[in-house]
Amino acid sequence: MVTQQPQTTTSEPASGPEAIWPPFVAASIALALSGGFALGAGLFVARWLGDGTGRWWIAASQAHGQVQLLGWIGLMVLGVAFHFLPRLAGVPLRWPRMAGVALWLIVAGLALRGITQPLLSAGIGAPMASLGLVVAAGLLLAGVTLAVVMLVATIRNAPPRKTGALRQVRPLFLVSFGSLWVGAVLSAYGLVAAERGAGVVSASLDRIIVEIEFYGFLVPVAAAMTARTFPLYFQTHPPRARLLVVPVAGLVCGVVLRATGDPSLVGVGQILHGAALAWLIAALRVFGPRRPLPRRPARPLRDPLQLHAVSAYAWLAVAGGASLLAGLHQIGLAVPAVPADVEWHALGAGFATLLILGVGSHMLPGFARRELRSAALPWVTLAAGNLAVVLRVAAGLTGQGGAWLGGLAGVLGMLVVALFAVNVHGPRR
Repeated sequence: MVTQQPQTTTSEPASGPEAIWPPFVAASIALALSGGFALGAGLFVARWLGDGTGRWWIAASQAHGQVQLLGWIGLMVLGVAFHFLPRLAGVPLRWPRMAGVALWLIVAGLALRGITQPLLSAGIGAPMASLGLVVAAGLLLAGVTLAVVMLVATIRNAPPRKTGALRQVRPLFLVSFGSLWVGAVLSAYGLVAAERGAGVVSASLDRIIVEIEFYGFLVPVAAAMTARTFPLYFQTHPPRARLLVVPVAGLVCGVVLRATGDPSLVGVGQILHGAALAWLIAALRVFGPRRPLPRRPARPLRDPLQLHAVSAYAWLAVAGGASLLAGLHQIGLAVPAVPADVEWHALGAGFATLLILGVGSHMLPGFARRELRSAALPWVTLAAGNLAVVLRVAAGLTGQGGAWLGGLAGVLGMLVVALFAVNVHGPRR
């Protein structure tokens, strides 16, 4: 597998006022610091104070989850994809001027949802809150649709002679972007239905949407990016592409099984997700030996950015273990029941966030031709980021009594994202 950085095309400059990716990264960080980690901390404080069981709390929690998934994680992925994917395919991004439209549709939709859904569920602001929730559904669906169409059209536009680097991970990208769109369609439907149901998306539909976004969108795109960047950044051995397709197919099948709602099929889907994640981690060789390169000795334990990535995949393994245990319990075996909250936050706060912190600290300064502001800050984000996940998972395991742990995890999450934002904007090279 070739691991060189993809060559720049004429689709957009790497940095500067016309670059596409910086507004996506800025919006991603802003949403993480507001409706993401801050709102999450506030929700735990409300629960700690005894006000965490009302309909408004459920609605705000659902909005918080989508801000994290589509805002913090989704916009970061889209921004990087708009820059990286055309270079991987060797063609310009299709309709690059529409990227800004997609961004602001998604941001406006998330912001409007974050305001109107809790208000409507609390009985405040109707009928304007009802109208706002429906408008939010339309904005989000339009923004995601536009972004997905641009990326898929770029992949399809790649000439066969230039698709060597892309061909190996093309199925993963297509599954990811397709799942993102399916999740957006279901989310729009759920919000329109919630407008008639006092602002709360049905628990079963909300669960299906989250499963699609995690296992259909996040994990496949992360695996594709890992396959292309880890051999370059972290000196891992390149994975075999065909070994990645099978576990991703397993993830999709697991989502379908879990979406049926049948207890036995849900359990099988959870077991399948645990097995697929284990296969994927092994196939990517994240925990395998490193390749020593000229002038670059393999010293993973001395590289905080690499340790971010390794710990991210450790949390992915935790998520797989949680899913496996939940599935075994679901089909009737005498194993401990693991709350779904543990699985979701091992994936979101653990895997996705730590992967962004580690790989983003490599990629984003490179895109902008900058240096990291500090070589020491990644050690801080490594420790604080992992501590935040431990606290958040502990809060999910301990229930009401551990609400203060979740609040502290949210504060640490805000600190980590803020330090990351400062550090990637270092001096120009």
